[in-house]
Amino acid sequence: MLNPNSTRKLWVLQGCRTQLLNQINAIINQYPGDWITVTMQSDLSDSIHHYINPNQTKSLLGQEFKHAIFDATDGFNLDAFAMLAGTLIKNSVLILLLPESYSNWLDQDSLRWNESITPIMVPNFIRHLQQTLLEFAHVDMPIIQSLDNQDSDVTQQQIVLTQLLQSDSSLNILIAKRGRGKSALTGLFTHHRRCWVTAPNKNALVTFFQFAEADISFYAPDQLTVMDDHQFPDWIIIDEAAMIPLPMLEKILQLALSKQSKILLTTTVEGYEGTGQGFLLKLLKTQFTKKFYLDKPIRWQDNDDLERLTDKLLLNGVSTNYIKSEIDEHTISYSITERHDIDALKSIFYLLKMAHYQTTLVDLRRLFDAENLSAWQVNHNEQLIAAAVTINEGNLPNKLIDDVWRGIRRPKGNLVAQSLVAHAGEKLAAKLKSVRINRIAVIEPYRRQKIARHLVQHIYQHATINDNDFISVSFAYSEANYRFWLACGFVLVHIASHKQANSGSYSMMAIKPITQQGHLLTQRLVQRLQRNAYWLASIIDLPFNQLLTIDDQQNLSLDDYQVLQGFCDYHRPFEACYASLCRLANTNVNHSKTPMPLLKALVLHKISESELIKQYQLTGRNQLIKSIKHEVKSWFMNNQPDCM
Repeated sequence: MLNPNSTRKLWVLQGCRTQLLNQINAIINQYPGDWITVTMQSDLSDSIHHYINPNQTKSLLGQEFKHAIFDATDGFNLDAFAMLAGTLIKNSVLILLLPESYSNWLDQDSLRWNESITPIMVPNFIRHLQQTLLEFAHVDMPIIQSLDNQDSDVTQQQIVLTQLLQSDSSLNILIAKRGRGKSALTGLFTHHRRCWVTAPNKNALVTFFQFAEADISFYAPDQLTVMDDHQFPDWIIIDEAAMIPLPMLEKILQLALSKQSKILLTTTVEGYEGTGQGFLLKLLKTQFTKKFYLDKPIRWQDNDDLERLTDKLLLNGVSTNYIKSEIDEHTISYSITERHDIDALKSIFYLLKMAHYQTTLVDLRRLFDAENLSAWQVNHNEQLIAAAVTINEGNLPNKLIDDVWRGIRRPKGNLVAQSLVAHAGEKLAAKLKSVRINRIAVIEPYRRQKIARHLVQHIYQHATINDNDFISVSFAYSEANYRFWLACGFVLVHIASHKQANSGSYSMMAIKPITQQGHLLTQRLVQRLQRNAYWLASIIDLPFNQLLTIDDQQNLSLDDYQVLQGFCDYHRPFEACYASLCRLANTNVNHSKTPMPLLKALVLHKISESELIKQYQLTGRNQLIKSIKHEVKSWFMNNQPDCM
């Protein structure tokens, strides 16, 4: 019979850090265990031997521990807390160390997600934490009993293993929260079928390898994508598939299926991963899959205290009480959420998590307390049906803007404003005052009814009233996304030169001008993009002719000379200067004084960087770029432009 006291507990210690460590000494000596400790500090008690920094907790994944300590006296890293809690076995205690007082407490973790160089106070998160702790945490140390003779009920795992072995589907997915035995089950699966395994983090496969066939082969995801000349096994196991960038995951699936291999993906769709929801939202929309679920825990007991607390603290799960009713414009309200309205902020987070593939725990912390942020809500008959998050940008000092343009500095925040300076070369973008739409989502039953478009219009009107020069957005390109922002009155002003790793799409930036200065900025950026598109179209796989009018006037301009000098004399990246370098190479194609062989070979003859490095016996890309800079500097010495 299972021990009724085998649920895991959270024990909270609040006070002076030195005193807390003294209390921990007695606890550790009394109750043997691993006592893995997550802390920002290194001056710890002699009793604590195994400690790591919060940003290193991913190294714990796939492992199991008895008892742990989470030190939040300096800052509360919610991702690290979630990861640590997921490693603890039944009958464990997680000791949470909190500061003595929150009245002047500055959360050091805010440096990760708030657009500031100094930590800030986090009143909303503290209220949420206190509410959760009042409901679940223990003020007395629970009785810790031996579990040597206790066994877990693995009936559900055995049933799912049998179902997987009998599956006739090419694509299978095993979905579960942490502690449900996914790793052990997939390890056992390898004893019945010939398999390879891949995962974003091999170190997280500790439990898998404990149960797997001894000679199971592991290949990293990027390694697997280039193994098309190998003979594949019967099955490919992809562990924590939601954490692999979607383009890479799709390549693996395509290759494995072409080799007649069946696929077993495992994923966790709750907690710190964030992309888990998007894994289901994006990938499974286009692929027929057979789904298997594990909901009964084996690492801990059903109805485990620590899991229930963690679920509430992390806002795990999704809201399901959305009821479709007829749209009546008079019953729809658009408003900015009061920053102290925690319940409304939680509802917005649930909605964003359900609708967007990149919503993470960092977004929760940001939504609660980040500065320069506004949360918008759309309600229909008092039901939340849409939301948006906006961030104030711009109005940066001239010295900082110059440093960003030169490639010397890239401080946190101001994503669009800084990118338009650093990559599009337009300093005015960061000088003007603007509002960036960071997230926008509408729940499924209410989509395609222009609610999002009306929400954008309300954001625009509010930005106008508050003396902003423009509103902006950065989005992953798809035809639908592009058409939506175009319909909202935005103008495309910048296209990234590389695809995003997580979405597999090119990032685009668009702005909607408000003031005369905003219109001037838009005009400059559009003209520059139209001119650069002549060259960018050859290296960016997008339908440029459908997106904008390409300018074929490609003589060197004053703007080009400034860009080229920024490339030579400062740290402006090669990609940001690519079109100007192409115009230089093309204009100088027959110039014997300054031949520029490397530049011409790279941008005109399309010889790859790796081939040029080998051909010219260079040490790597850095030396290649340095050599091209030298060629451009030599050209400047031999040419004094009339317009300079």
